[in-house]
Amino acid sequence: MKPDRPVILAYADRDSVKPGESIGFAVSCIKLDSFECDFVRLLGCDAGPEMPPFEPSVMTEGKRYPGREQPIRAGSYIEVEGSRRLTDLGPIMICGTIFPTLVNGQSRCLLSTLTADGRGGVALRLDAEGCLTAILADANGARVYRLDRPLSLRRWSFVVLSYDPERRRLLLAVHRLASGMHDHAGASWLTVDDVSPPAGGDGHLLIAAERGGDGFPCHHFNGKIERPRILAAALSLDQIKNLAACKPNEPVSWPCVADWDLANEPASDVVRDLSGSGHDGLCNNQPARAVQGSNWDGSTLDWRSAPEQYAAIYFHHDDIESPGWQENLRLKVPHEWPSGCYAARLKGDDAEFYVPFYVRQPANASSDVTFLAPTATYAAYVNMVSQQQRIEYGLGCLGVTYTPLDLLAVGLPGPGRSLYDPHEDGSGRWIGSLRRPVLNRQPGGWLWNFQIDLCILGWLAKAAPDHNVLTDEELDREGLAALEGCRVLVTGSHPEYWSQPMLQALDGFLARGGRLMYLGGNGFYHTIDFHPQKHGLVELRRRTSKMGRVDAGDAYSSFTGRLCGAWKDLGRPEQSLVGVGYRTEAFDRSSYYRRLPAGDNPRARFIFEGITESIIGEFGVLGGAAGLELDVAEQGLGTPRHALVVAASEGHSSS
Repeated sequence: MKPDRPVILAYADRDSVKPGESIGFAVSCIKLDSFECDFVRLLGCDAGPEMPPFEPSVMTEGKRYPGREQPIRAGSYIEVEGSRRLTDLGPIMICGTIFPTLVNGQSRCLLSTLTADGRGGVALRLDAEGCLTAILADANGARVYRLDRPLSLRRWSFVVLSYDPERRRLLLAVHRLASGMHDHAGASWLTVDDVSPPAGGDGHLLIAAERGGDGFPCHHFNGKIERPRILAAALSLDQIKNLAACKPNEPVSWPCVADWDLANEPASDVVRDLSGSGHDGLCNNQPARAVQGSNWDGSTLDWRSAPEQYAAIYFHHDDIESPGWQENLRLKVPHEWPSGCYAARLKGDDAEFYVPFYVRQPANASSDVTFLAPTATYAAYVNMVSQQQRIEYGLGCLGVTYTPLDLLAVGLPGPGRSLYDPHEDGSGRWIGSLRRPVLNRQPGGWLWNFQIDLCILGWLAKAAPDHNVLTDEELDREGLAALEGCRVLVTGSHPEYWSQPMLQALDGFLARGGRLMYLGGNGFYHTIDFHPQKHGLVELRRRTSKMGRVDAGDAYSSFTGRLCGAWKDLGRPEQSLVGVGYRTEAFDRSSYYRRLPAGDNPRARFIFEGITESIIGEFGVLGGAAGLELDVAEQGLGTPRHALVVAASEGHSSS
């Protein structure tokens, strides 16, 4: 959907920076030829007409920059750069094992050497009806050959395009593999004689996509691909039948121009070519790796124990890591800026967009108080539409006024969805990125996560002006050393997602006498893993949630190899860390807390200094301080015996 009004979208090349370091911003302007940028400090959010006006602190004068639209090109694929061996293939057989999940009336390419002008190369596709199709291109354009029967969705098939230039014979074949679900193996094929050879390509090859007329990838495949190969031979039907019966990791007896092992190094973008021809590929837009392949037998759920059973890659046409836009401007952070949350504020006509980032204290400074910005949770919720879609049905949510950017997130799929929104083929999203425009990480809109955390930062600016700000990713990478000199660690309103290194650092911090202020709910709940090399990229695989739950064999992280899931299912319930843990949720209305007798305990006196009321927090989002997601104390899950429950909520709705 193209917006009918001016829109500015942008993202930064990093999430955190120290004074004296620089940060870059890439900007796309729709229906604008220029924009203005100034830098502001965020010490609160636009919480609606009942709250004080939102007035960020302006740190720099505005400057005007030329604007242009930069396209967002979603869709994951593998790219092999130009190779002379891929230009004129001679006898050729393209083959691989595939598991298609969505066609949706569009062509979906499996492997292509087609040139951008469509006058050379070959391609193996599923057409708009899901039928296997061969494309041979020459100076006269593309010639199309197809099977009549669509491939079965969510079933493994071995597919082949074979061409013998000497006999001028084309063979197109599908061998449906037995699935064990009352679905027997079967085959269909098409043989065409007197087929003119294709013209040579330009040595550029794509897997799970092909090049369009503009030179950019299109016709992205949805589903899994396993062990794609290009053989320098044209096999017979009997030879193809025998090859289809082999396991994908078994060697072949014919010379290979390319033989890609998709099980190799799943945390890497590199896909190794085992043929010796040097046709290594590079994954784009972060497809899911370390997933069940066609010969997964259930003997292990850990891809590290049997990588040959996890030798597929799962591609989607709506995968996105980063648009890869060109940088428009760069800021060198002044040394006098205190630690906190800042933003590039971009404006043009009636369009406005904030790109938040954090300024961390320099290495030679320290503070008693550190705020931990939950960037892992932000990455999970990027551009979430499952809540915003309620607007379309008149249901509303969270009791706030939605901004134009909230509404735009529903109809603009390009920037990618959150890890709560399924792919269009119904599968869950596992990889979240902050290196793209984030429409719901603005200082306005529905009050959730980032917006509430800005209020905490506004309070800290008064209560502890010299506080430091640290991100989840920095804690993950630096460990306990990131908290050197800190006495009090303050979490955000919803620190839901934690990696193992983050929890280990927190354990060490508490063991040496540090103090933790947990100012929210549903925290410390689920495992995530940060990418070992890339920044702003998290992997979340859910084993027990209805939102994008993984298959049995896909429960181990491709980034680290660690078992994923809720921390309580891995032996670390939240109650054992902070005394309370997530139990349930309701988004219709919130309630209040009633003070309990334990609130009179001398140990709790400091909490209630100046407070005489027995009912606390009967106002706020949806009418109360307790709601949305509720935590409970439970000794069976680790709440210590000495814990005091000084107040508890009541009167929640039946939902």
